[in-house]
Amino acid sequence: MTETVIIVLLGTGIFLATWKEMAGFYHEQFQAAAKWAGGFRAGTTDTVREEQHLRLLLQVTLGMGTDRSVKAFWVLSALPCAAVFLLLIKKIPFAITVCATLLTACLPYGLLRLRLQKLRIDSSREGEILITELLNNYKICFFNMQQAIEETAKTIEDAPNSKRLLFNLSKGLNTAAGKNRIGLLLREFRLSLNTSWGNILSGNMYFALASGMEVTEALTDLADTVKRARKVDEYARRENNEAEMMLRYLAPVSYFLTVAGGIGYFGLTPEKFLYYQFGTEVGLTWFTVSSVIYGAGLLLNSWLTRTKLDL
Repeated sequence: MTETVIIVLLGTGIFLATWKEMAGFYHEQFQAAAKWAGGFRAGTTDTVREEQHLRLLLQVTLGMGTDRSVKAFWVLSALPCAAVFLLLIKKIPFAITVCATLLTACLPYGLLRLRLQKLRIDSSREGEILITELLNNYKICFFNMQQAIEETAKTIEDAPNSKRLLFNLSKGLNTAAGKNRIGLLLREFRLSLNTSWGNILSGNMYFALASGMEVTEALTDLADTVKRARKVDEYARRENNEAEMMLRYLAPVSYFLTVAGGIGYFGLTPEKFLYYQFGTEVGLTWFTVSSVIYGAGLLLNSWLTRTKLDL
């Protein structure tokens, strides 16, 4: 009874602390699900679209968007969850086994999404440097956007993520033929940033590359806007890592301290500990539940606490 009350109170506290973030997250997921369902009814959503999404995600995060990479991803997703299912089935309650299996299956995709989120956050912090450097090279290169992108990729400093994005974009533009190919390259660039200023920058790049339109004034206004947004963001941000430190380190340290205390002060031998923890249904059940909650907490905390610099 006491354990149930503690778990309910913990869940209530987490819910209240992350309500605003979770509401926005679920709203985005609901919109994505509605869009997916609409596409399914129209006959445009199938495994091909899923593979295109996965290939684009692998290309942006790991630089590997081939068919072999997609197949390797599915294998790496299937084998661990199958191993977890076979290890836990008939040893703990079936519902907990399914939860642990599903979390293991979603882990590779979740890690890719977290890496994408990290790349977006890091890149968003470099917006002012990127736009200012690109604008200066755009003027020096007599309003030739492709040449400006190449020069910016070579000379940009203190912006490693932007340098990588511009280098990949420049390499693709050297072999691009037609507006569709340019649009696809800029789509990958925009996806890597996923910010309002990144969308505006990509649009201006497209107009300059595909139509030869001069976008000096638009880039100048965008650079000034991002600069003001950075000042507001720096003023509003408050470094507070206590919750993350507790979640990431206190939980496993407490577990190992409990084990050490049981062995050192209560005469529990390592053999008995391993037996009671992994050889009994109760011990294995609670270890699985704790691991699932801990892993989900780490993923959720990493997703919600890192914010991008946007307009």
